Amino acid sequence: MKEVYTSAWFPENSLQGSRWDRLADSSRLWVYVADRLLSQEECDQAAEVLEAFTSEWAAHGSDLTASWKLQGARVVVIGLDETQAGASGCSIDASVHCMQRLGQMGEPLVDYLRRDQVLYRSAGKDAWEHANLSNFWMSRKAGLVNDQTDVVNALCANKGEWETACYHPFHASWHNAMW
Repeated sequence: MKEVYTSAWFPENSLQGSRWDRLADSSRLWVYVADRLLSQEECDQAAEVLEAFTSEWAAHGSDLTASWKLQGARVVVIGLDETQAGASGCSIDASVHCMQRLGQMGEPLVDYLRRDQVLYRSAGKDAWEHANLSNFWMSRKAGLVNDQTDVVNALCANKGEWETACYHPFHASWHNAMW
């Protein structure tokens, strides 16, 4: 299924945690793409859940310096400054469980853990589109996605990369290497 959203949904429209601006650009990042656009009520609910989770997040008894960002009612980013304490397997599991619980609060349910979601915008257009990976490849094959098509970079490794390159043209994305 392909969905189209206006330009206002991403990346200009965002909510962020109270500590997001204080996280170092080198902070480790996890990017979750919802399988559908969230309502304003769901965005507000997500903000509450994410703020509570990142404020209390710990690894082996050590508090973690973390925050979150919700961009365009579609993309959740969790950042962790590992200079004081790093994530453990258990703490990463806790973040995944938080995203699962968050997804179960929506109606209909929201899946943040599907890794085949692609958000893209054709060159010169304002509307962002969503497709699963197989439909995205079909669009590429049909010429609807080209080298200049903007693609959300769900593989950003750190906050600085997200803030400067949360999306980039297809030719600079990991998708191009797979093409």
